[in-house]
Amino acid sequence: MREPSQSRLRYFEAVCRHGTIRGAADQLNTAPSVITRQIVLLEKELGLKLFERQARGMKLNDAAAHVLEYWRSCQAHRQQLTERLEAIDRLDEGYVRIVLSEGYVDHLIEHIVGPFCAQHPKLSIAIDPLPVLDIMNQVGEDAAHIGLAYNPQADPRIQFIASVPAPARLLVRVDHPLTRHRRPITVNQLAEFPFASMPRGYGVSQLIDALEYSEHVKLRPTFISSSVVALRRYVRATQGVAILGAGAAAAPEVARGEVVMLDIDHAICAKAKLRLITRRARPLSPAAAQLLSNMRNRLASFGIMQGK
Repeated sequence: MREPSQSRLRYFEAVCRHGTIRGAADQLNTAPSVITRQIVLLEKELGLKLFERQARGMKLNDAAAHVLEYWRSCQAHRQQLTERLEAIDRLDEGYVRIVLSEGYVDHLIEHIVGPFCAQHPKLSIAIDPLPVLDIMNQVGEDAAHIGLAYNPQADPRIQFIASVPAPARLLVRVDHPLTRHRRPITVNQLAEFPFASMPRGYGVSQLIDALEYSEHVKLRPTFISSSVVALRRYVRATQGVAILGAGAAAAPEVARGEVVMLDIDHAICAKAKLRLITRRARPLSPAAAQLLSNMRNRLASFGIMQGK
């Protein structure tokens, strides 16, 4: 059996409702001959007669009853689809996943995602902190809609929507010997102290690799953690140092005067950036597009936050 024509089913339903060719023709503002021809063609498509022609009109047979049920089901599904698409367009339905560097989670939720969720409570928003390499892969493979990555490398799958400077700086205790230097700290100077680092695959660890290659030094970490909080607390408790993205001044340890941020005398650190990313040429849902726009508009505020 061929798939019945939706336009012919519309003529068929009108005949079922009115019981006559004339009544259907008047409703659809067309000639009775057009209705008759469409019913004949529909019967040929289905390979079955649908009506018993009577003097007073058209009587449905058993086959017609099934076809009418099919038409009504199609219309119900069409209406459901329309309602769901309209809900998505109104941001009343949908799912958006954001992957980002861990140090930006608090700021993202407080200033962007939290207000957005309050405004659109029927949406589902997922946020996952990941290493920068995983962020790029998740976005590049369409496993996430939006990424916020610290110092990512170029990737042909990815487009940089916007960037903000996020220079890497050195975190040390307030009474650390390096705080006595009035000039930016050199890589060789910081290499003299216990060093805390993110694991491989994170944006800061990639930056450190570039520093080592550029300066021909080896920064062997004595403490490794994927938690920015853990790195800050290690520095507070020891004579160790850690390289973090710009904005660690927003950290509570800095606010309490327990640790300080020092400039690093190197172009690699100065040029680090935080980038807002999506997959190249990926069409986004209305919800994802609105969240992306909100993040882009407020990206400059992330420049004062902590990166990794």
